[in-house]
Order: sequence, then structure tokens, then C-alpha cells
Amino acid sequence: MIQSSELRHIPSLRSLDERSLSALAGVMVRREFEDGAMVVRQGAPADGIYLVLKGHIRVTRQLPDGSNVGLVTLGPGALFGALAALDGRSRAADCLAWGRVHTCFLSLSDFNALMEGVTPTALRFQVAVLRTLFTDVRSTNQRLAELATLPEVDLSADGTLITGLA
Repeated sequence: MIQSSELRHIPSLRSLDERSLSALAGVMVRREFEDGAMVVRQGAPADGIYLVLKGHIRVTRQLPDGSNVGLVTLGPGALFGALAALDGRSRAADCLAWGRVHTCFLSLSDFNALMEGVTPTALRFQVAVLRTLFTDVRSTNQRLAELATLPEVDLSADGTLITGLA
């Protein structure tokens, strides 16, 4: 079982009062992973969302050619898995434990209940999820802008130019 005190330090949950934190903690489950363990597999259906309590999660995406590209490393306080939980599509990336990782897991049914709820706790949780998604979008936009400044490099065998976005 998760204690509300473990959730209090998570930036995206700071708008939740003690009662809301306790309610959220009551439906979350602790999950621990050893170094290299697959937490979320790209292409799998969503089963819930995660909050990182301790450790780091490496997010990678497999490209159509079978190669993998690192996207980001998430640390304590990060929420991940919400996108697939929200839109019902498959997981967009692999999430692997980097070192020993402690997480809180919120099942898809509990996540959906909070996202559809109108109680003060549900509304605060919805704002927390939206803030996380907005932060992720802004970060992605920044990274794309940085990649767009990379010079074109000829990486193909046939001489086709491939940019830094490849």
C-alpha cells in the first residue's frame, strides 16, 4: 500500500490536499523493478499509469527499421503512461528501469474513474495529469526545435540526404 506522504513530494500532485492524497494513495499499488526490467512495452495496451517514487526510467522507442532511440530519462516524481490510458491506443514507447526503481501504479479503471469524476479529488487529479501532459508537449517541442537545427548529413547508401531527425 502507498502512503499519502510518499505522494506529497510529487510536483504534479502538489495541488491535492491531504484528503485527496490519501484517497489517491488508497487506490495505488507499489511496484518495484530491478535494473533493466521492462515497465511498459511499446505497442502493449494501457493497463494504468505510473508515478516514479525512487530511481529512473529510460524511455526508448523502436523505429520501423528495428533500431531503438532514447527519448528521455524520467526521475522521481515523473508520471508516465497517461497518454495511452487517455486515448485508448497502445503504448508509444518502452519504459525500462534504470537501476532499482520504486513506482506507484494506478490501474486503468481507477485512472478512468478519476478522469471522469467530478469530485474535488478527481478534478485536482485531472489538472495534475493535464499539467504533466502540457509539460511533456513543451519539452518535446523544445527538443524538436533543437533537432531541426542540426545540419543535414548524408547517411544513406544511395546518397539521399537524411536530416538530424532521422
